[in-house]
Amino acid sequence: MSSRLWIRKWRILVTDKNDNEALNISNLHCTFEVHKKRARGGFYAIVKIYNMNAATENKLIMEGDRVIIEAGYQGTIDENAGAADGTEQAGAEALQYGKIFDGSVIWPSRSKESNVDYVLTLTCIDGDTPLNLNHISKTVNRGLNMRTIVETVCNDSEVQTPINKCSDGLSTQVLPRGKVFYGRPYDYIQDVCRGNSADYYIEDGNLNVVRLQDIAEDEALVIGPENGLVGTPQQTQDGVTFKVLLNPSIKMGTRIQLKNSQVNETTVMPGQKQAPLDDEWIYQCIEVTHRGDTRGNDWYTEIVGISRYGKGSLPALLGDSGVNGMGV
Repeated sequence: MSSRLWIRKWRILVTDKNDNEALNISNLHCTFEVHKKRARGGFYAIVKIYNMNAATENKLIMEGDRVIIEAGYQGTIDENAGAADGTEQAGAEALQYGKIFDGSVIWPSRSKESNVDYVLTLTCIDGDTPLNLNHISKTVNRGLNMRTIVETVCNDSEVQTPINKCSDGLSTQVLPRGKVFYGRPYDYIQDVCRGNSADYYIEDGNLNVVRLQDIAEDEALVIGPENGLVGTPQQTQDGVTFKVLLNPSIKMGTRIQLKNSQVNETTVMPGQKQAPLDDEWIYQCIEVTHRGDTRGNDWYTEIVGISRYGKGSLPALLGDSGVNGMGV
């Protein structure tokens, strides 16, 4: 492991509804779990804050509306370290500190963990308000295709939703007549996804409409024991699962180079389908979980990845309604 990954760094902020006042709780004992998964409601965080005084706790309960979590390490690592010849390589250095969650508090709760530890738990979700608690009322002329429908819904709703990524694989067929948009933006985005074997998620307030077949454009991050890999990766029915030191640069769709020789291969029973390991060692993240404890041992990122071309795993995943709009 690189000697430059040895000083943790973090910042946890809770702001009010209008972002006028931010309370920095970074110096308190906090734990967090940030979950990112391609499914409705798949982007959420559980933040626990220990032993606050009564006034601060009441202030967070009454006024806390938004949580921002930044975490990682103070240094940088060499992404070329350990790369095999002929494989894709990322840039010379990757920043190991950054934002891993930005979302709204939907439920604060008090609890007692022991005789001396009182805990305030904030359940937060990213992306619920822009699509589910928003409204659009607009009439458009004929000629819109799937991409322009997404752009219209995001730009002309009462609260605009920035678009980070919209798949190039969406149908180019245009509407033969005008259309009326009225209701929740979510319903129209879901219709587009359902008709294009796609799904959507909102990360840090930005909409992403993607297909499982999409390939990330960025170069792959090289992961190994020398730059953050913890334990032994495990092959699963759809791909691989593995753990690294907390890395905010790993997001949904990030491509990772992981040597197949480092992966524990699974045992296959007769009649069981099994996705093979990627021949070029490149895997695409479909589920990411960040776990941290500001005064404990946890400081990890857990990843579920599939072969970057979906080799052997796409048929199973496309039939899962949790990750695919056309699933049944």
